[in-house]
Amino acid sequence: MLNGQCPRCRSRSVYRSRNGVISGDKHIFVRGLGFSSPRSDRMTYVCTACGYYENYISDKAVCRKIASKWEKV
Repeated sequence: MLNGQCPRCRSRSVYRSRNGVISGDKHIFVRGLGFSSPRSDRMTYVCTACGYYENYISDKAVCRKIASKWEKV
């Protein structure tokens, strides 16, 4: 998605918005970390051809906390 192509259908109809799809108030709860993060920390990518979407956390401090607490795959 980050390169403008959908990984599901291979379309180039990919658009992005800060916090575009996720509903909620001003914060999101990051499961397993026990804290909430400002909604401005996420970028949402959507393929308008098939409806597939992905969310990315842009705050590196949140990413470090996740890496220290979640199980690595």
